[in-house]
Amino acid sequence: MDAKLMALLFLGVVVPAVGHRLLFAACLRMLNRKGMIRKNFRDEDVITGGGVAVFCYAAAAQAAMLLVCLIAAEASAMLRVGVLFLAGSASMAFWGWLDDCSPDKAVKGFRGHFGALWKERRMTSGMWKAWGGGSTALLVSLALYGETLSALAAAGLLALSPNVLNMFDLRPARALKVFALLAAVAVAGGAFASGKAPCWVWMVPVAAAAALVFRHDAAGRLMLGDTGANYLGFAAGFSLATNLSFAVQIAMLLVFAILHLLAEFVSFSRVIQSVGWLNRLDQWGRPAETK
Repeated sequence: MDAKLMALLFLGVVVPAVGHRLLFAACLRMLNRKGMIRKNFRDEDVITGGGVAVFCYAAAAQAAMLLVCLIAAEASAMLRVGVLFLAGSASMAFWGWLDDCSPDKAVKGFRGHFGALWKERRMTSGMWKAWGGGSTALLVSLALYGETLSALAAAGLLALSPNVLNMFDLRPARALKVFALLAAVAVAGGAFASGKAPCWVWMVPVAAAAALVFRHDAAGRLMLGDTGANYLGFAAGFSLATNLSFAVQIAMLLVFAILHLLAEFVSFSRVIQSVGWLNRLDQWGRPAETK
């Protein structure tokens, strides 16, 4: 294996692990001081906004990896993808954090947020998140592919994937499992396909950071919040947009659109509980008391 690639992989795994070891307790205290407490599905008080930790671990690793690429005079395409990944994901995490900090939690779903805008002429925190996330998705997609149909498909994936994770983030560790599934789809769909911008190496610190908080989320001690759903959703969408063929991207867009439509009328939690293998997968990793 190439020495530079080994160095990047090392940083992608070790930096999040060290950050988690040194900073996780302090992060929980900070969230607690800011009053980032929400009721979970069992009506218990749980710290939310845990996606801040995931973002900080992964972003620190990606910054170190970018520095190595600069020193090693790495290919410009790889650098460009890394910079876009880091900048875009930071923007998405920011908009999610604003939504987490907002006291405006009464409005839910696309119909609710657009209804508030149409009927009350007010921007909910969810609408600001949608506007900021959509703008970020469009700018990143244009930087990746220019003014092409590929950019439109990528923008759709980047804009919708964060909300896909948010829709499933209703039970411990469920959003993390959906993130892992989408990342696996990107790999299976051709992570190393020729002609695609190199992306997979930048996903390593994100996957490592997500794995580090998994047991805390699964145990019901921490919720990712909109920060985590936005960040991990963007990371998954970025991986899909840079790894899949155009036709498969369109297929994924259709899947995302159908999920958003169904979410307005169907409870995904009820569907998951009613299907045996989905329920077993959903409960995997959770202690008995959180099932």
